Amino acid sequence: MTRLYWICLTILIAMVFAGCSGDTSTIKIGVSIPETTAPVYTLMKQAMIDGEKDNGVKILWNGVRDAGIKQNLATLETQQIRRMLDEGIRVLILKPVGGQNVYSILKEAERRNVPVITLDRLLVSINVRGHIAVDETGLGEAAAQYVIKKIGYKGNVLVLDESTGAESFRNISLGIYRALDRHSDQIRVHSRTSPLDADVALDLTDRVLKNYAGNIQAIIAVDSTLAVGAVRGVQLHELADQIVTVGVGAGEEACRQIMFKQHDVEVDAIPYQRGQEVLKAALDALNDRPFSFDVELSDGRILTKTKFSPIRLITPANYSVVGRMWPNLFEDKK
Repeated sequence: MTRLYWICLTILIAMVFAGCSGDTSTIKIGVSIPETTAPVYTLMKQAMIDGEKDNGVKILWNGVRDAGIKQNLATLETQQIRRMLDEGIRVLILKPVGGQNVYSILKEAERRNVPVITLDRLLVSINVRGHIAVDETGLGEAAAQYVIKKIGYKGNVLVLDESTGAESFRNISLGIYRALDRHSDQIRVHSRTSPLDADVALDLTDRVLKNYAGNIQAIIAVDSTLAVGAVRGVQLHELADQIVTVGVGAGEEACRQIMFKQHDVEVDAIPYQRGQEVLKAALDALNDRPFSFDVELSDGRILTKTKFSPIRLITPANYSVVGRMWPNLFEDKK
């Protein structure tokens, strides 16, 4: 009995130490964003988790609003990030919910020698290791460049802007107009603003097509929702084969219209690949490799190394690439 007791005890101790060893050897990377519900962030999360095993890391993912807790979001964010720091994260990827509270927790990360990489929302007046973002102006330019080539560098182009003036849409519009302005001698631009409502965008498109007797060669929408309305307006006038339609964002319904060859292009920021870029940046920080960046953005006081995520065009020829983001489209087609 005594011999059996010591054998069992030895096995138990070995199992405990093995478990503890596994926990301490796991390198943890923390990610905190306002909310995970949008496909952009669900796919980024999936990409990072898919990379855990190959890179020997554990992703601690935190969406501040995900649990639906009724609490001040900035305070909740601070508590959640502090908890991740206490759990031993070695790198923090952060898209803050806003407010000044985040600066105190960044100071805490600095005190613990945890490098911080910001995501999508650039913080001002504070040093971070780097920033990863979508080049929103580049999205707009890509949309416009496609149209310019498609219509042969001349014609009438309708641009549907978003009416609230949110910064991201302003940046996309800036890219669109910047590209179109280079051909102002041959391309005439007609602008309309709309809330993010496909029915309103349809009505605007309908009226413009009536006013110009259908003499519009292309429509560029700053968002997929507006693009869906534009496509429906073009269909109403039976001009789908004559008018080029382009949207930004690769929303589900816009991609469905591409699948059925009713819509020409959506410009997509490739969220799964963005997640892979974020993981690479975190691994570079862990291994003391330089932050790979495209530009240095300035807030007037501090230059922040910024890496822009890749973008792609979704067309009827390659629409299957959105299968990860919109699996229902392919279920519907079966």
